[in-house]
Amino acid sequence: MTERTYANPCARAISYARVSTGAQAESGLGTDAQHHAVDQEAAARGWHVVKRITDDAVSGTTPAQRRPQLREALEKLGRGDADVLAAARGDRLARSVVELLGLYERAEAEGWELVTLDAPAGLGGPESRLFVGVRALIAEFEAAMARARTTDALHAARLRGQRLGRPSRHSEATKALAAQLREAGHSQAQTATALTQASIPTPTGNTAWSRSSVASLLRTLDHDAAAKAHRQARQQRDIGTQSPPQHPGGEPAQEAA
Repeated sequence: MTERTYANPCARAISYARVSTGAQAESGLGTDAQHHAVDQEAAARGWHVVKRITDDAVSGTTPAQRRPQLREALEKLGRGDADVLAAARGDRLARSVVELLGLYERAEAEGWELVTLDAPAGLGGPESRLFVGVRALIAEFEAAMARARTTDALHAARLRGQRLGRPSRHSEATKALAAQLREAGHSQAQTATALTQASIPTPTGNTAWSRSSVASLLRTLDHDAAAKAHRQARQQRDIGTQSPPQHPGGEPAQEAA
């Protein structure tokens, strides 16, 4: 078996981890596992981990310069305070092909090494860049497909009249008054004035209505109307699919005179 060899065995490494959601950040489990993987690789390669940096609740689509911790790591590497930036997976650094390859080009230009542990050890030069590009392209495609599925699901829910987001906190009396004002031709500004003058509080407890709060109220009316129409249409379909009672001979039963 061929023994793996590594360049720069005494390199100073920065371990970078990222989680996308607040819940993952609070648990620490995701970042702990990522840093642990880098620690193991550092022990195998003879690196000295000089810094562990974590971006909490940051999307992989966020550019590097808008991630406080990654930006700090890149500045340290650019100054020569470290020799390696290591991450457990390439998608922790970026989900965009352009962004990830840009980091590799920056590393090459500034004289430090970018290592992702999901890439085979020993790859270098064009082969490394090809592998990284393909992996990043797959990750970008998967993210785009996930967004498309979410968009389709939300669109289907709206067609069913399903209300999305938090439940409405508007009272029925407030919705009824807003419906009357809209039917009478009042604008959103006029409706806001009328609701304020009627001393009707907003769902957040404000005494003054704004155009945006009225717009939210009117969207609630539209959601309610769509949901009601969907329920009625479904009831009509259910009634239409019910077959009339049959005689033994197969003819529909006739009501007695």
